[in-house]
Amino acid sequence: MTSGRYFNKGVKSLDSPDIGHVIRETPDKIVVFGGKYERYDIPISKIQQVGANVLIGLTLKDIIDKYKVNREDPLPTSRKDPWTSPSGRIDLGTYEKQYPKSLFNKGVRAKNEDHVGYIMRETDDKIVVFGDRGYRYDIPKSLIIAVGRNVILDIDFPEMFKYEVDRSAPLPTGEPIDKLAYEAYPEDYHGPKEENKQSSEKFVYPKGKEQK
Repeated sequence: MTSGRYFNKGVKSLDSPDIGHVIRETPDKIVVFGGKYERYDIPISKIQQVGANVLIGLTLKDIIDKYKVNREDPLPTSRKDPWTSPSGRIDLGTYEKQYPKSLFNKGVRAKNEDHVGYIMRETDDKIVVFGDRGYRYDIPKSLIIAVGRNVILDIDFPEMFKYEVDRSAPLPTGEPIDKLAYEAYPEDYHGPKEENKQSSEKFVYPKGKEQK
């Protein structure tokens, strides 16, 4: 399977060697999580170079001023969340009967309400959560105690670290982590409108979505 161009890479600015990691890429932007609950939604047009890391052609101050967003805002995605009552809470069993396989993209909180991250993938028995500082947690669904606007877990830090895994490890289903690079691409997407001319790397299109 081909890999995403930006997903899971470290991100640099012109004056900072580490501003975070790309946790989601879409046809027109990358979503970057920083180390202190920062989040930046940066247009792909601002990317200057792509290699082992993604270099943004701006200073950190410019990125903060123009592209910093609330960490808990919904992540961009082509999927639709059928949840219709974001202010309410129901038990997991009832939720799954009404909305199977729909925890994707929800925020995750510890029992004490600390923000943990976002659900990048859901399996029959686990959720894959991306958090700050490049952390990834593969957490059993049995630890979910409530589902509403966020998913609430029956654990706090540091117990959360029992479920930490390498960010680039295969998904619990055995699929490569790069599978997540395409979750936010719409079904009718056929490649970027224009390629970043400053990068010498050839763009790799999502599988099954080659430019026509």
